[in-house]
Amino acid sequence: MRRELPAARRASFPGLRFYPHDPAHRLRGVPEPERSPVALTLAASDGTPRPARRVGSLRLRFPAGEGTLALYTLDDVADAHLFVPFRDAGAGRETYGAGRYVEATVLAGGVVELDFNRAYNPDCAYGIAASCPITPAENTLPFAVEAGEMMPREH
Repeated sequence: MRRELPAARRASFPGLRFYPHDPAHRLRGVPEPERSPVALTLAASDGTPRPARRVGSLRLRFPAGEGTLALYTLDDVADAHLFVPFRDAGAGRETYGAGRYVEATVLAGGVVELDFNRAYNPDCAYGIAASCPITPAENTLPFAVEAGEMMPREH
């Protein structure tokens, strides 16, 4: 589904902001799978519950410290992929307060790669009407992840 900025905001949109690319924020690890995926509901920005499954977790060594992120799949999307919402210590100052998303790439041997240089804000950060999953508390990192998309300028 293609989403766009509301017409009233397009002319004054200042563009996206990103941290400088840093290869140290391209991380790989072998996930710890759930014995049986855990069905749950993620809260969303519009109050609509988003059915999901917690399928595992991934322990990673970031430049600023170590952290573990839960890996999810969303039950209400057509393409089943690993969904990784996260929030860091910079949220609300340097990055969007509700968190960002990063895509997971499954490599050979079950290795998962998360390139935080490609972390992005949910549509809701830009006033686009959508049902953006809110980052669960378990995916809050105690340090800043200075990679990927930053907070929109107007915030």
